[in-house]
Amino acid sequence: MYISSMKKWLPAILLLITTLTHAQNEFAATAFYNEFRKIYSDAQNGFAINKGDKKMNGLDDLFSEYACKLSLPLADSCKLVFPVNGTPYVVYYFEAGKGRLKVDQRGLNLREAIVTAFGQPLYARTESVVREEKVFSSTYFYMIPEEEDKKKALFKSSIYQQNGLYYLTFEIRGRSL
Repeated sequence: MYISSMKKWLPAILLLITTLTHAQNEFAATAFYNEFRKIYSDAQNGFAINKGDKKMNGLDDLFSEYACKLSLPLADSCKLVFPVNGTPYVVYYFEAGKGRLKVDQRGLNLREAIVTAFGQPLYARTESVVREEKVFSSTYFYMIPEEEDKKKALFKSSIYQQNGLYYLTFEIRGRSL
């Protein structure tokens, strides 16, 4: 009798466990917040701490790329970019996924963690473009609600599709010194 009643409730229990697991924000952790703050602070000082070895890119007349010394938790890789004209930024790449919804959820989780870590209100503007039946979206984060100039965004997150996978990236914009 006990086993048959357990079988009856097993699907409900599994659904509850799955829902709770997916509802957790993997970025909502003290380690993520602390590392984000450290990287953002360094960005305001021209990436003096984060700037690693120079990478060869063949486009040095447009921008220089460098390895990162500081990484966000859960990021697979990163690079520092110093455009000839413009402000430097660091871009973090996160694990690719086959499902758009899963990557979208990770993007929302990242957005929530950034707002928490930043500690001040942020205003987001999202743009989406469809090219060859592929959706590309970018969200720009500002401190001023009326701001629309993409170059003045503090942060940028992007989701794009390439070779059947969806990718999430996150940029922290710095200052030129």
